[in-house]
Amino acid sequence: MKMECASATQEMSVEEMIHLIEHAPPGPWPPGWASWANVNEAHRRMAVAFAESLKPGRLAYPEQRGIVIAGGGLKYFPNVWVGVHLVRHFGCKLPIQLWHLGKGEIDPYLRRLLKPLGVECVDAHEVEKEHPCRILCGWELKPYSTLHSPFEEVLFLDADCGPCRDVTKIFTWPEYLDKGAIFWPDYGCWQLKRDVWEIFDIPEVAARWQSEVAFESGQYLINKTRCWRELRMALWYAEHSDYVFRIVYGDKECFHLGWRKLGSDYAMPSKAPGWNQHTIVQWDFRGQQMFNHRCQDKWKLGGGNRRNNSLANEELCFNLVADLRKRWDGVLWHNPDPTPQEQEVITALAGRRFLYRRVGHDERPLRLEPQGKVGEGAAECERRWDVNIDDGTTILTLGRLDRPTCHLQRNGDGSWHGQWLEHERMPIEFVPMEG
Repeated sequence: MKMECASATQEMSVEEMIHLIEHAPPGPWPPGWASWANVNEAHRRMAVAFAESLKPGRLAYPEQRGIVIAGGGLKYFPNVWVGVHLVRHFGCKLPIQLWHLGKGEIDPYLRRLLKPLGVECVDAHEVEKEHPCRILCGWELKPYSTLHSPFEEVLFLDADCGPCRDVTKIFTWPEYLDKGAIFWPDYGCWQLKRDVWEIFDIPEVAARWQSEVAFESGQYLINKTRCWRELRMALWYAEHSDYVFRIVYGDKECFHLGWRKLGSDYAMPSKAPGWNQHTIVQWDFRGQQMFNHRCQDKWKLGGGNRRNNSLANEELCFNLVADLRKRWDGVLWHNPDPTPQEQEVITALAGRRFLYRRVGHDERPLRLEPQGKVGEGAAECERRWDVNIDDGTTILTLGRLDRPTCHLQRNGDGSWHGQWLEHERMPIEFVPMEG
């Protein structure tokens, strides 16, 4: 019998609830589920059992230090572009990984844009095939990417968080060398109250909750050899975001809970975060400006950002967005600068007619015109076409003006096959026609 979260009731035993949480696909849960006594106790027991199972990390990491950023797509890629350039502008030469959630966020063209900056793009859904994660669809990516990156020491930056100085030196700060982790403070309004620490069964912190400072996770630094258990505990909380995120705000307190659940300490600058119009300003341990987290006015490709010349590097950042606008139109899988190999495929396809069959629905002829336009047979979802070579695989993309509709791969007989990316998600056959 298929297990479903919707079948949960307040009358279930704690053991039954644990079994449902661990084996049913996550959500949707009944209204008010996160406040039920059996749900709270189930998560308390699961967290205790998981914490007790953790052993010190014994992994050998391929690289000592690196930077991890999470983001992609039209909303976040302009921020990634600006942030990476700022890191390099101040002289940091550490390797950078950009983690994203699937091919709907990063395409081969964007990877080529980032490659000269020393950025490797990592699809978390591909990593998930080897390292499963109960929920991985948003904020969970931050601890997940930190844990599974190849770096022993990780500086994580939100896509919209830019450094004000060279971040290379952070790895040598005495406070970091002493604790193995640095987290930055959030505003007092986000302080977790006693009842939250009691819900998560961390009584020693509940007793002193008024002295506990909330986390702001736009940036953090972790030595995974020293803090692997704590980081893995933080990811456990994030994996159970269907419960945890109803009680605390997002990933930031998952780190807080993870460290405190294991009774571990961390370093944190004492100066409270500043606020400059739309940006969180974070400081180092000497009270000097270190990061600008532009959380309320993320960089937008089409313009409309609020200029604030009192922020460090504002003119540089606006110029970087303008530069990206010249290189990219914001449409994923549109390829404005094909490689010679891609151009060879484009030349062979331009002007040809294909039978476009939406299996189980309908079919019609389509003509692939030059300059990436669909001629005969064009409709709202099939206005343009592009060719990308992705890790050696040639992909023909049919799309709307603003986003892909389907990705097709070529068979040995010259036909192309794939499926729609949205709505009915039906299989697609794209068969050459004569004339």
